[in-house]
Amino acid sequence: MDTKNFILAIALSILAFVIYQYFFAPNPSKETVPAAKPEIAQPEKPQVRKATVQGETLNILTVAKGKEITVETDLVNAVISTAGGVITKWELKDYQEADKTQVGLTALYKKIMGQERKEIRPKKELGNVNLLPTQEELSLGAIESKNIVSPLAITPLEKSLYKLAMVDFKTNYDNLKLSKDNPSANLTLTYKGPAGISIEKTLKFYNNDYKVDVLVKTHGLDGYNMNLGTDFGLADKISSDASGRVGIVEEVDGKFNTLKVENIKGETQSSGIINWFGQEDKYFTASIIYGERGIITSKRMTAPAEFGDLLSTELTVKEKVEERNFTLYAGPKSFSMLAAHGHGLEQMVDYGWFSIVAKPMFWLLRFFFDITKNYGIAIILLTIVVRILLFYPSLKSALSMEEMKKLQPQIVELKEKYKKDPKRMNQETMKLYKEHKVNPLGGCLPMLLQLPFFIALYNVLSVSIELRQAPFISFWIKDLSIYDPYYILPVLMGVSMILMMKMTSSTADPQQAKIMLYMNIAFIFLFAWLPAGLLLYITLSNVLSIAQQMYVHKLISSKTA
Repeated sequence: MDTKNFILAIALSILAFVIYQYFFAPNPSKETVPAAKPEIAQPEKPQVRKATVQGETLNILTVAKGKEITVETDLVNAVISTAGGVITKWELKDYQEADKTQVGLTALYKKIMGQERKEIRPKKELGNVNLLPTQEELSLGAIESKNIVSPLAITPLEKSLYKLAMVDFKTNYDNLKLSKDNPSANLTLTYKGPAGISIEKTLKFYNNDYKVDVLVKTHGLDGYNMNLGTDFGLADKISSDASGRVGIVEEVDGKFNTLKVENIKGETQSSGIINWFGQEDKYFTASIIYGERGIITSKRMTAPAEFGDLLSTELTVKEKVEERNFTLYAGPKSFSMLAAHGHGLEQMVDYGWFSIVAKPMFWLLRFFFDITKNYGIAIILLTIVVRILLFYPSLKSALSMEEMKKLQPQIVELKEKYKKDPKRMNQETMKLYKEHKVNPLGGCLPMLLQLPFFIALYNVLSVSIELRQAPFISFWIKDLSIYDPYYILPVLMGVSMILMMKMTSSTADPQQAKIMLYMNIAFIFLFAWLPAGLLLYITLSNVLSIAQQMYVHKLISSKTA
């Protein structure tokens, strides 16, 4: 293969990859419930708020702090406050907080330039992921409470009744603990106010699911806002690894939409048939499934840089309907889990342009993981499968490159003979290729064929929560979705690329050979910050290519013997 074409193909492939990443990357069941608790006494001293309904002055009692109801399932530790009947904690038991000391190239650059964000959490052991900001974090971030809206808060559309969002609800249980033998339970929160106004929320929790079925019954309200909450679902919104994935996501009138938080200028709205809507970061989401007409309003509020701007989303329902059903999903963006809930929620897992390749690759990864219980080994097995699929075209390409090598002396002669006539030189070179039935671009075919697999696996490793914090070798690679902390894989990848170059290079020009060597060394530094799982794939793929090239040499030698 002509060296210039090879270098050009490599450069164009890398450029396409960088552009892509920068601009596009990036039933109810019969339930057994705990015994009902005694009626809860009013916590704290109530405050009297005056409101009017059709000219009638009402005294609405509000509370600053309510009683906390704990809900524990096999998957979630949650807290529901009677002050507003809202969620104040949503901790995922199967997912650990990310180690913010493991940063990518962007974060390293910002650190060098003095632009890094400080970690707002005090130094402590990493705990379970909490999809809601804690009071400790809010106080450290100096964020005013008026900017925080809790999930499932109901705010009447009539301004004089706004304070109903902070009334005290009575509940039927002090706490709920679900299990395999007690798979679901209903927590009912009720409020009865003046002038016949009433609000009832029934939250049905499931032991083995991240969803909550929400039934809201109201009387005396012409409509209200159902709040998804401030920063609910955003477990990691300020690290470089998560940047570009934080924002709102929705399906309205059958159309799937996403909007990054940095593109929200104060407030944004969408209306129509709201199938579902939510807030998301790279790996987690809090979403509400609705299925009826409404208006979604999302707000971006400025907060200290080390905390990240606040994102709050609410659903406005204007029709006077006294009974409405919602479903809240607050958990991981697992493709299989989201797909199981229907409504197209799995669209949140974006595999990019090559999703047609990425989805089968992810399915194979899960299949191999179910057998090996190790995603590193699963990637190795996947690499072998890909190489088998590409074996024949790769073999034809390798044979073509060997034929190109044989023609190099004649090509050098033509270049020397027609160095003053480039047009004639090209004509004679192409004539030579034709006589020997050699395709000068044949050597580029394997690289072009592998590019979709390369990008697809990058997206799989980048957005699949199954790969988050997935270890390969405990004392070496503890998370295949981030870079190799000891940079062993980048070096091995670079060495394998240099060996491949020496085995396959068809150039006789020492200067061009040196340029290609420098390019391969540069790849070590360019790829050092890619996910370790991707580098494992590239390195093993190179090793298998080297083995294939050795087979080609043996095959050609046997023909010429």
